[in-house]
Amino acid sequence: MEERSDRFTAIEDGFAGYEVYDPSGEKIGTVDDLFVDESDNPEYVGVKMGFLGTRSTLIPWDAVSSVDEAGGAITVATDKETAKNGPTFDDDQEITPEFENKVYSYYGLRRSETADTGSYGSYYAEETTDTTVAADRAHVTDQDELRVQRTEEELRAGTRERKAGQVIVRKRVRTDRERVEVPIRREEVTVDRVPVSEGTVTEAQIGEEEVTVPLTEEEVVVEKRPVAKEEVRIRKDVVEDMEVVEEDVRREEVDVDDQTTRRDI
Repeated sequence: MEERSDRFTAIEDGFAGYEVYDPSGEKIGTVDDLFVDESDNPEYVGVKMGFLGTRSTLIPWDAVSSVDEAGGAITVATDKETAKNGPTFDDDQEITPEFENKVYSYYGLRRSETADTGSYGSYYAEETTDTTVAADRAHVTDQDELRVQRTEEELRAGTRERKAGQVIVRKRVRTDRERVEVPIRREEVTVDRVPVSEGTVTEAQIGEEEVTVPLTEEEVVVEKRPVAKEEVRIRKDVVEDMEVVEEDVRREEVDVDDQTTRRDI
């Protein structure tokens, strides 16, 4: 088993608690541990993907595409689903060269032929003797918490305008027949024949004579002209009513089933 240097402890402490993301920005998990080669260069990163489990996913450092030291984040060149189904290890598992080859093969990487890190031994065998590293691991564990968001739908009612119809005002022409009595006057000729008395007889000549008497009468003249009789005024008024709106809303409920068994001391 290799002896870890103080430089390794500083490297591991520097990445403790880093969050690991895939290329799309989706969080994969949190850095659980760091493995280095014989030169203290990072070779694997252990990513804890479950808050309640003890198994971690081992991702080769060659799959790390970027490290954001200011934001405490590491981005790897593999998606979350691939990492989720990748090779895992636990506290008691020995990381052998065969297991390392399996990890590299899973992520489509090729190990260097000269790489010889040997066996890392039991995962936490050495940390238990290093109080500094053990304290850091406890610190990381203390920061782990399971957050479950509970959401529910809220019913909010408002108003918006919509077209409810229209009022059309149209003028049309209707023809009615009216009867009006108009008084008129006309001239008529009345012929009276009166005998001439003897005292008034004068001499007369016999001959033909024609007398024209003009007659006049009134005729009815009809004239039509438009006359305004009334106005039709249209006004819009706002009338407020109260309506009751009912709708189904959904809400989430969280049930915690504690299946742990405790032994009285």
